[in-house]
Amino acid sequence: MDWQLCTSAAIDRYRLRSGALEIVFADSDEYYAFPCSEMLYEEFVVAPSKGRFVNGVLKPHAEAQGWTPTPKPL
Repeated sequence: MDWQLCTSAAIDRYRLRSGALEIVFADSDEYYAFPCSEMLYEEFVVAPSKGRFVNGVLKPHAEAQGWTPTPKPL
């Protein structure tokens, strides 16, 4: 999937690729890949606040799976 631009103040763009939700945060040239199912991705897409969804749902879900935040260059 191609990068999807985002109107969020916290997130510049995102895409789902190989079971991961890749997110570029605002003012960044790096991205983070969160483990993410199709269902969780669909919830993210319709979330009224993408930043709150990342902090309240996506990060805890990823950390429970042993994920460690590691930025990757674009």
